[in-house]
Amino acid sequence: MTVKYRIRCAESDIFVLEKESGFHLTIGARVNPLSFGNKLAEFESLGQAVDAAEHFCKLYALSKEYGYHLQNSDLRKEGKNPIPVPKLLGLKLSQDEIKTYLEQDELLFGAHG
Repeated sequence: MTVKYRIRCAESDIFVLEKESGFHLTIGARVNPLSFGNKLAEFESLGQAVDAAEHFCKLYALSKEYGYHLQNSDLRKEGKNPIPVPKLLGLKLSQDEIKTYLEQDELLFGAHG
């Protein structure tokens, strides 16, 4: 496992790790600098993973403004369906489009297991 990319995002660090199966996007708390944190998504190329890391940092900050928190690889808020981060990243929505989803009473992602 090799760290290929790292950015600071709020109180966390976002990593792109090269592994045998591809490039993993992970998030880790800065209070535990020896950990690479939780896996959020997996990508085939470094470019895709780096783009996703940059995009996720913006999405994460925005989702926190709307009262969401990260649990495993889902954004969660009481009374709302969980939003799976890999699906959200795959949609490649703009920040305005993400705001629209977060502001809706009924999220279009539905229940996920």
